[in-house]
Amino acid sequence: IMLNPFGTREQLAFDNLGGNLDVVVDRTYDPHCANGDISNGCQPVEVISVDRLVDHTKGPAETEKIATALLSDSRTGDHVIAEQAWDCIWEELIEHKKGPKTIYDRPGKGYVDTDSEYSFSVEMLEVMLEELNRLITKYSSDVWSRKPTANAIVGLLMEHVFYLQMEMTEVRAGTRKMKAKGFLGPRTREARRRLRANESSVGRANETSMGRANETSVGRANE
Repeated sequence: IMLNPFGTREQLAFDNLGGNLDVVVDRTYDPHCANGDISNGCQPVEVISVDRLVDHTKGPAETEKIATALLSDSRTGDHVIAEQAWDCIWEELIEHKKGPKTIYDRPGKGYVDTDSEYSFSVEMLEVMLEELNRLITKYSSDVWSRKPTANAIVGLLMEHVFYLQMEMTEVRAGTRKMKAKGFLGPRTREARRRLRANESSVGRANETSMGRANETSVGRANE
């Protein structure tokens, strides 16, 4: 998407960008990295978790990571506010909600109202877990394992794996109900469509049988 943000509706269709599980999307390397546009190499200086940033326990520590990274850069270090104010900035933005909207403020997101939460089918969860495990394997390899940033990424990915596995268990057990507006995946959605079609056919057949039975009963009564 970032390589072609102004593409046509057809070019940016979900199915063309990985939404269709049967369509293979070629992996690409960011051209800014490939062309050497990033100073000091195309590797992260720090890894920041949005989920942790808005968390009321882990948020201040995540804010400190951002400030420290900016403070350590000669281009921005002189413009960073004093360390004593870092926690205050986080409190004002997150706890007192004086900053921009976060994911927790989105209506119908499900953080407060669980009935409005979007669920994923087992089919979709398996695809996500496969990709997460691929990334964990990659960034746990000898090439990356000595880098603090890679270790941070692996830790975050493992957290997501844990939560996705919990969600899969709930879906399989039926405690997390799948809805039509959920992310079902093509195979699951087709299976649900066929099930509804079969149920409709059975329902119509039952109505026809009952109607004929009633007609027969009325006819006998009249005789």
